[in-house]
Parts: sequence; structure tokens; C-alpha cells
Amino acid sequence: ILDASTAMSVLLQCSVVIGLHPDQAAGSLIDFALEHKKPFACIPCCVYWKSFPRRRLTDGSQVRTYEQLVEWLKSKHPDIQETIIDLKGQNRLLW
Repeated sequence: ILDASTAMSVLLQCSVVIGLHPDQAAGSLIDFALEHKKPFACIPCCVYWKSFPRRRLTDGSQVRTYEQLVEWLKSKHPDIQETIIDLKGQNRLLW
């Protein structure tokens, strides 16, 4: 895939969106899945809080920790579930 148009075409045809430690793409991955009504599974990892100064929790605080990142991602939709999986390191699966 060499251009955004082709990438979007492929994504729109997929049946599920999966992100295993997607770094900065975790929020966009979930946004895309929700917008296009596609099931998703995402194991977020690094917070990259300096790259995303506008990420805020409902209380207005900036997302700086892994726990806050998971909370922020889960706040995108009330039906987002969380499962802890048997994996070393960051192991919180959102779906």
C-alpha cells in the first residue's frame, strides 16, 4: 500500500480492526472502528503524552500514564470492554 486512498479502501473492506501495541495509532484505530461500525481489538502500549497534549480525561487532566490512556480509550464508547490477557508487558485488551 503506497497511498492513503488505497489504504482507506483496504481498511473499509476489512471485517475487523486489530492493533497489537499500535503506539500512537491506538486512538485513531478505535475511532476508525467506531465510525465505520467495525469490531476491533486493541492492546494499547506507549502513552506518548508529549505528542498528544490535547488528550484529556473527563476531569480535564492530561493523559500521561498507561492507566489514563486505557481510561481515555475506553471513554470513546460506553460498550468498549477490557480483558487482561496472558502477555508480558502491557496486556490490557480493549474490544
